[in-house]
Amino acid sequence: MMPNDAAPTGGPPSIGEATVLRLLMIDDSVESFETLRAMLAPRRGGRRRYEITHTSDLVEGLAALQAGGHDCTLVDYRLRGESGLELVRAARAAGVIRPIVMLTASNMVDHEAAEAGANDFLVKGSFDRPMLERTIRYAIGNADSIRRLAELNATLEELVEERTRQYADANTRLTDQIAAREQAETALLQAERLQALGRMTGTVAHDFNNILTALFGSLELLRRRLGPAVEARIASPLDNAVEAARVGERMVEGLLAFARRRPLAPRLLQVNDAVGETLPLLRLTAGDAVLIATELAPGLPPVLVDREQLERALLNLASNARDAMAGQPDARLLLQTMRHGSDGVALVVADNGPGMSRDTLDHAFEPFFSTKEPGQGTGLGLAQVYGFAQQSGGTALIESAPGAGVRVRLVVPAAPLRPGPGTDAGVLAEPA
Repeated sequence: MMPNDAAPTGGPPSIGEATVLRLLMIDDSVESFETLRAMLAPRRGGRRRYEITHTSDLVEGLAALQAGGHDCTLVDYRLRGESGLELVRAARAAGVIRPIVMLTASNMVDHEAAEAGANDFLVKGSFDRPMLERTIRYAIGNADSIRRLAELNATLEELVEERTRQYADANTRLTDQIAAREQAETALLQAERLQALGRMTGTVAHDFNNILTALFGSLELLRRRLGPAVEARIASPLDNAVEAARVGERMVEGLLAFARRRPLAPRLLQVNDAVGETLPLLRLTAGDAVLIATELAPGLPPVLVDREQLERALLNLASNARDAMAGQPDARLLLQTMRHGSDGVALVVADNGPGMSRDTLDHAFEPFFSTKEPGQGTGLGLAQVYGFAQQSGGTALIESAPGAGVRVRLVVPAAPLRPGPGTDAGVLAEPA
């Protein structure tokens, strides 16, 4: 490098305000450099001064361009047999945006210079100082416009990306809201359907219970009138009639449970204790082919429920799981207890059976709905579980998918607290 006066420092100046412009000349002719330096020599009364640096080495010139220490660079079209156009292309490819003026020996290379990335060109030997200064000013202005356009494009791309991201986020939120609304509407429709079924079922069960009461009374009266010495041919049909009436009685109980009209006897109890004490009966119900495991969360608050109905709900769920996994070699049943929200206790019965379809899941809690073969069940098991949960102030939920097993969650509220006598502390409230 051959510096003239001072080395370039600082950033690019504003053309209208700059008093010193730093130029880099990449040319293999020292004579051309001297001519240019003489042409731009300071003049008396001139407002602008030029600091010119010269190199004839291609690699050195590219490094200087990348360093960005000059306001404008003049590049010769030919550099010791190498192409100055290639130098310009390499500089632009490396991200150099400073202005470049191509020095040529002919007007024929103007398009090539522009395509390579030069901001303007000059024909050697055919320009004077005013023309050179105009060209330098134009090149600096052109490069500045390109830079601002690039910054504007970058800003625009960022804005587009941000807006696209915002629209995508909004679309995701909208999709989630639509899905949540559809899910809520489905849940509401199912709850309304079950409520309507409950009202109808309660009315039917009440009427059916009246019929059964009359039937039981008539059968008992007939048995007394016939006395203990009744003939076998009469006693056997009579016993069958009584047993059939008892089956009907159990069905009425199931319907009343779904309709939430069965009288309950709620008492304070620990769900973990109830599960532990019911476990032997659950194992007997499930059979040896089903492996039962428990995961009982410690420190659960007590609940206020009917213990007998809670145990019956557990047995119903275990029976359903056993039937669903019939013939399955790795049948497993998991009983879990856990907190549900801030004031609830959940009892989960999960199996690894074939699972339920969407349609089955939508109707699972409805009375008399069953996927079993005719005569294999009443279709009241899950309906009773649902009715018991609702009547106890909680709810029952089912999670399932084909091939993913069934997970029934029975949720009941924790026992309420009432103020203790003479103290701010609360005590568990239990009905008398």
